[in-house]
Amino acid sequence: MKRTRRHVLRNATTLSTVLAGLGTSTLTAAQEQDYPTWDPEAIYTDGDRVIHAGYVWEAQWWTQGDEPGTNEFGPWEEIEEHDDDDGDGGDDGVVARLSASTQFPDPGETIEFDASDSTGDIESYEWDFGDGTTATGETVTHAFDEGEYDVTLTVESGAGETASTSIQITAGHPSSDEKRVVAYYRQWAQYDRDFVPGDIPFEQVTHVQYAFARPEEDGSVELVGDSHGQQVFYAEEDWQGPDRGKTFAEYAAERDDTKFVLSIGGWGDSEYFSDAALTQANRERFASDCVDLVEMANLDGIDIDWEFPGGGGCTGDDPVCDMDNVVRDGDQERFTLLCQEVRDQLDTAATNDPERDEPYELTAAVSANPEIVEGTADGNDGLEHDELSDILDFVQVMTFDYRGIWSETTGHHAPLMENSDDTFEDAHVWNAEYALQYWADQGWDPDQLNMAVPFYGRSWTDVQPPADGIGTGEDDGLFQPYEGTGRDASGEGSYPSWDPAQGTSYAGVWEWFDLESDGREGSNPVDLDGPGWETYFDEDAVTAWSFNADERLMISHDTEQSMAAKMDWLRDSPYGGTMLWAIGGDTYDGDLIGTLWQSLNG
Repeated sequence: MKRTRRHVLRNATTLSTVLAGLGTSTLTAAQEQDYPTWDPEAIYTDGDRVIHAGYVWEAQWWTQGDEPGTNEFGPWEEIEEHDDDDGDGGDDGVVARLSASTQFPDPGETIEFDASDSTGDIESYEWDFGDGTTATGETVTHAFDEGEYDVTLTVESGAGETASTSIQITAGHPSSDEKRVVAYYRQWAQYDRDFVPGDIPFEQVTHVQYAFARPEEDGSVELVGDSHGQQVFYAEEDWQGPDRGKTFAEYAAERDDTKFVLSIGGWGDSEYFSDAALTQANRERFASDCVDLVEMANLDGIDIDWEFPGGGGCTGDDPVCDMDNVVRDGDQERFTLLCQEVRDQLDTAATNDPERDEPYELTAAVSANPEIVEGTADGNDGLEHDELSDILDFVQVMTFDYRGIWSETTGHHAPLMENSDDTFEDAHVWNAEYALQYWADQGWDPDQLNMAVPFYGRSWTDVQPPADGIGTGEDDGLFQPYEGTGRDASGEGSYPSWDPAQGTSYAGVWEWFDLESDGREGSNPVDLDGPGWETYFDEDAVTAWSFNADERLMISHDTEQSMAAKMDWLRDSPYGGTMLWAIGGDTYDGDLIGTLWQSLNG
């Protein structure tokens, strides 16, 4: 049956955009198997039970790919022995798995579906394409009319045991629909990059988000930076002289083709979000200040960048942070209450403004890590997706910073997909493709999800030769060990005069501004065309990196090639658009943003 997008998402069961995992296993009464066998591709959360190696196991927290019984301190607790039917101590049953050659075909394009990764004594493969047609066989092909469909595979063993799994296919997502391009503008870019609001390429973005304001302990909201730096947000028309151009607020008042938004929080300014959300009085004060700032600066909405409700954000012992965020039981529930209060007050303000003909937008920046989304602190059991997806217009899924100087080896910090040579245990989860599908599986409409891309790279210094059994086996800098800890583990980056008082370490972060040889001179440029440097494109992960074998310096970063490839994929997907951090990290010529826009919306 052809299904609407909203209906599909509210009832979605797939957990990967390409590989679907374990379906619901249906056993005969004689077999009396109460729980499914453990599947490394499936996601389990607190309380889920599986059968593995002759025992019943219960998940203690969110997990995928962690084999029960292999780690004493892992996510699985042994519950009881399981008496399997054949007495071999192993797992009986069949597991249905399928892959598709593409999930986003053009109408009429032939897709190949493959069930060869299914396991068990399988005798038959039954396919339901969701459009009234069916097929049989381990490998089948099918073409769809324009629309969205749930394709279901059901496998059956000789003993009559069945298992099913599904995958969503979107045929003919309209390429004429303009995708969102949300660009963060950092107020401090006026210093580090001499980048002012007038330098923003408004024709190549749909939204500009000013970073940042911050919540205080009483729920009030204040702009970051000193009073002089805040003038870039709103000031008199002669702000720093006529040669400096207009303020953020002035452009917001003039341009109807771009949304202007204030972002609150960020990695270094989420310290008191828990306080701001704690009481109704604080939530009302927070929302009221949001409305005041929106109306004062002619804005179109608010972006809440709490990193993160329920823990997982800044802590004093983190190598890239020097403060402790306040974290409490119930933060994730109060995050919903905070968003609802802001939504209510923004809606009231829009209704009472006779000159405004549309609601204010409310968005959030959210983690791409399922463990953080599900809550890392006691008393937090996961974000309330059903409520939040109705309150928020869309979210920015922060699909970058997957790797850095906190990682055991070098790696991609913004991969679109998994590279099978990456031996990091969470590599199958830590990529943008997985993160977006994870959020969709929580009930969000794909059009509400923005995929984030970085205009910067992360680096490692003193990179060691490849270790046995780790990485590609080539001394190309990828998936290799490195020496040093903390700041000493990375290159200098674009900010060699790093200041710990800023609340976050920029050590090892090189912006495209400094990596693109044809760009303007940054504060610490790297000549990637110079001696010893080689830049690589990873076709599996769909991202890039550069390595200097003489200096033993590796930088994970996107290029125009990888940016185009990512946007080609995103254009053909059902997802709503992209978010970039940050627009001031590009060259004056706009190499990355130009490539991004043309590939996504050109």
